Amino acid sequence: MAGVGQIKPTPDISVIFKTLATTVIQRSALGILCMVLKDTKQTEKWVNVGTIADIDETKWDTKSINLIKLAMYTHSPKKILIRVQGAEEQISTILTETKQRKINWLVAPNATEEEDTTITLWVKQVFGTEAIDKTVKYISSFATNTDHVAVVQLGNKTYKSKLGEFTGQEYTAAIGGMLAGLPLNISADNLIMSDLIEVDDIEPALGVLNLYNDDGKVKINMAINSKIKFDSTWKSDTRFIKVVEGMCIVVDDIRDTFKNYWMGKYINNYDNKMNFCSNVNKIYFKDLQPNVLSADYDNRIAIDYDKQRQVVENDGRYDPDELTDLEILSYPSGHQVFLAGDVSFANTMVDLHLVITM
Repeated sequence: MAGVGQIKPTPDISVIFKTLATTVIQRSALGILCMVLKDTKQTEKWVNVGTIADIDETKWDTKSINLIKLAMYTHSPKKILIRVQGAEEQISTILTETKQRKINWLVAPNATEEEDTTITLWVKQVFGTEAIDKTVKYISSFATNTDHVAVVQLGNKTYKSKLGEFTGQEYTAAIGGMLAGLPLNISADNLIMSDLIEVDDIEPALGVLNLYNDDGKVKINMAINSKIKFDSTWKSDTRFIKVVEGMCIVVDDIRDTFKNYWMGKYINNYDNKMNFCSNVNKIYFKDLQPNVLSADYDNRIAIDYDKQRQVVENDGRYDPDELTDLEILSYPSGHQVFLAGDVSFANTMVDLHLVITM
């Protein structure tokens, strides 16, 4: 074992990945909702709310109290991180602050349409388009044709709730709280919003999350985000919120493990890269099946062959065509670790196609 201050030659991360995998369902139900609120009474800039008991009703407007309670009604998140927006404060200032905080879902229930547009563009930027960066998702009732996995477009415009009547933008608080508190072994498809009495009837549309009235209950139709155009990077299943939530928790877990237990602590050589991949594949990915990853797929990460080939080419000392695959994979890559993954994320039953022959 290496002493204090020494670079460790061999990592031992199996316990970390085992813990992450076995607690993933519990942790997925403990998401953090960030809510941007305009309030005339509250003097604090940032307020943490863990339970309804944390709400000091003397310090909030009545509408704000109901919006906070709304976010905790159906499935309650681990906490609500409230950013109180000042009367003259620009939403861009708040977003700059928010980028430094760990959050899963973002809502702005009394934002203007212009502010909502700014938030939507910001979320698309920080989440990323080619790869996932900051794993924050946003719910909007104003946005249209967003076509992004991190933005949910809420379709219904009027909501009659046990807590009062709400506009579409106000009701994003309820959807955000529910999604932040929903465990990954289920989805929000056909989920009953327990606070609702009635919503306006709308026609389902691609890229729009809508609710519908069903015999005295109000349910979510399909729990989808705004993604409607698909390619080799964002396949058709990424329109489902559950799939993207699974992607985000895997990205966060692997990235956080690397940052907290690996970066700067282990020699960047072939054996250690393979050890890291082995722990992800045999421990973490295995235990994510079947609730997060499909149990019917060979989910794995490996050293990125194409990137390693570029390393050889850029170094200039060898012709990659004259090296074996193993020599390319084990070629020194300096401080950079290039890995590639091939996984299939699990989803719940949504569509039924049944043919009965008589």
